[in-house]
Amino acid sequence: MVKLLQIGLGGWGRNWAEEVLPTVPGIEMAGFVDADPAMRKLAATKLKLKASQLFGSLDEAVAATRPEAALIVVPLAAHAAVTRDVLAHGLHALVEKPFTETLGEARALVSQADAAGLKLMVSQNYRHFPAPLTFRRLVAEGELGHVGSIAVDFWKLYDEHYRYFFLAEPLLSDMAIHHLDLMRFILDDEPVAVSTMSWSEPETPYEGRPAAAALIRFAEGVVVSYRGTWISRGPDTVWGADWRIDGSKAAALGTFRGNAGDRRGEDRVTLYSTAESSTPATLDAAPFTDRAGALAGFRDWVQTDRAKPGLSTAEDNLQSLALMHAAILSAAEGGRLVNIAEIMAREGAA
Repeated sequence: MVKLLQIGLGGWGRNWAEEVLPTVPGIEMAGFVDADPAMRKLAATKLKLKASQLFGSLDEAVAATRPEAALIVVPLAAHAAVTRDVLAHGLHALVEKPFTETLGEARALVSQADAAGLKLMVSQNYRHFPAPLTFRRLVAEGELGHVGSIAVDFWKLYDEHYRYFFLAEPLLSDMAIHHLDLMRFILDDEPVAVSTMSWSEPETPYEGRPAAAALIRFAEGVVVSYRGTWISRGPDTVWGADWRIDGSKAAALGTFRGNAGDRRGEDRVTLYSTAESSTPATLDAAPFTDRAGALAGFRDWVQTDRAKPGLSTAEDNLQSLALMHAAILSAAEGGRLVNIAEIMAREGAA
């Protein structure tokens, strides 16, 4: 049993508490922290929490409950400071994505956790679906032959509830981290360089550029093309995007994480030996899906002191964060090819 404290009771934090935490066994909730009295009051009503479960500060919560770990669900700008405080209190930490605003902050937190012997993990929840797990296995076991390319397409139209209209690169710095991280997960390889172009259109609510296209080269030679947008008027993709992996023996096409409800049940992977010859792939099991999968993986790591292969530890996530920042820099400089090593050195994260 892992005694867990949740920090952050905004809309997404309440969603974690209502939809995710009750579904993962082996988690004992110690309490909930939010500095805003209005958020604590709303959480008490919406989640039917007792006053004794709610705290205005981490100091108060730790003193009262003696937790073992913390789930951090606060705005991105507060990720680094809150995680630093959590680690200073001797707690293991699971942090919502993106990890931090800068690679330098992320590297400092990894070092702090290592020095204290604490587990620090980023909730890259898209890794915990049957389709990505199946893609990863097909690549690892050579079922597709030599993989030369991957194409990923993500199409959505914004709505008024979108939170990041103010960002310079709202697609790349918010949504794309899911897909960029999955590229690394599926290939079990690291990116070396990226070239990105981004754009907008007249009269959108975005201050920045909500659409982008990128070419990414990985260390073993695979080239990934990524297209994503928040300003598409055509049919939506699902949140997991449409994936096509082309190998010398076969191609694998698939998608996952639906648009409604709990977003499970949309996983599809189809294998093609030729354009006319296809068969549905047997999907790998995901005992805990989506954020529940991330939480279950974190629980197991804390309990066993062993990170399972493919777990998004904070140290592993540095490479996903570096790819995101490289893509953003490339877009800002008109598509210049940016080496990941340049980003790691520039951010002091080498």
